[in-house]
Amino acid sequence: MSVDNNNDNNNAPTILASNKSIQEATWSGSLPIVISLAPTSISSPTPPRPIHKMISRVSYLHLALHDVIMQLSSYAPTHTLLASKFDGMLSVAEPPDSPGSSSGDNNNNKGNSSSEDNTNTEDSIKDTNQTNKKPDVYPECWFEDEESGTPLRWNLFVGVLYDIMKGKSIINKCCTSPSSSTSWKDKLNQHNFLPWRIRVHFTSYPTDDILPLNDGCNIQQQPSENNSISSHEHITTILRSIYRNSLKQALFMQYNSSKVAMSITKNSHEKVWDAVLQSNYTLYNEVNVDLQSGVSSPAISSTVSMATSKDEDIPQLIPIRVMLNGKTAMQRPIRHEKESENIEQKRPREILEELGTSHAPPHTTLGDVLLSFLPNHFNIDSSSGWVSIASDTTLYYSIQGVQPSLKCAMVDIWRALSHPDHFLYLIIVVNE
Repeated sequence: MSVDNNNDNNNAPTILASNKSIQEATWSGSLPIVISLAPTSISSPTPPRPIHKMISRVSYLHLALHDVIMQLSSYAPTHTLLASKFDGMLSVAEPPDSPGSSSGDNNNNKGNSSSEDNTNTEDSIKDTNQTNKKPDVYPECWFEDEESGTPLRWNLFVGVLYDIMKGKSIINKCCTSPSSSTSWKDKLNQHNFLPWRIRVHFTSYPTDDILPLNDGCNIQQQPSENNSISSHEHITTILRSIYRNSLKQALFMQYNSSKVAMSITKNSHEKVWDAVLQSNYTLYNEVNVDLQSGVSSPAISSTVSMATSKDEDIPQLIPIRVMLNGKTAMQRPIRHEKESENIEQKRPREILEELGTSHAPPHTTLGDVLLSFLPNHFNIDSSSGWVSIASDTTLYYSIQGVQPSLKCAMVDIWRALSHPDHFLYLIIVVNE
């Protein structure tokens, strides 16, 4: 993504439309995947064929692959139901009492039970099983990247997971053939990373590598006997809780206050979650417009006079998450403008004349952010003053599947490529 530096003031509305169209395109973006059942999870003599599917970048694996999981689970050994992981959350009706008997009587008279009593008991168990059978019983499962064998973290967006796996594949290929004259950028163009191949497992959950599936679930009310919740609804509830917490963190960072996050109504929460479930940007934007009411000004790259632009029109803080080699995210708010005593002492017009640009004051670039997080892998070019990747570093970076220029303004990138939780995810992979 390149920033439009056209100096025509009339182009400001076009820039706004461009940012919105990029974000809308990101929401509609999908990844082709091939999902297969792991060999250790196959109990059927005839293994199922891999399934091809398109899934949204802004969804979660357990939601986007629900129908595939249900289909492949029939080939797996007896699996643990996800609902069993939630103590007291799934109400199961008690078996009906056997005619004329109690549990104590049955224990005392086992040897004297008649064949008729045994028949009644078997019929009772069958009726109970039919009564308690769930049409949508979600099995406990986990996913792994087929190429690397890496367990995939279910609490991250699909697009974030894919960008991490793609980056690791690129770096691995570059480092395994260091003598090659082909640059890593050329290798990136030569290698096809799609479709993404994923395996699903129904056994041996890797608790040392990924969170248990009940983490993040905080439900106060237990369902009644007549209104029990299916286990698919449980995983949806977990992911919704994690998404909301992440959204609140981002809003707190952005506004340096909890006021905006706490003011979101229940209806807005439901609407924005439905938007994530449906990958529907239009529905999401209905709520996001209110949440971003203070950042509706033209992009920083447009020619906006600071004399007529209000301070509240531009976000002072940008919530970002930097994920280095797929590890736990480093997150903090980033100021949209550079902090410099020399700049603060000058008037906006003087800065414009010196820099010959429309930015006033100078904006924080993607390069500035990466340099602050990874000073050993980035440096400032002495001749141009711009940040660049260190010459001795093999590094891959990605935001929403693309590589914006290191000269791009962070506020523009955030407006166009932030995720549904308002964080901007910077995926960085380096050779360890």
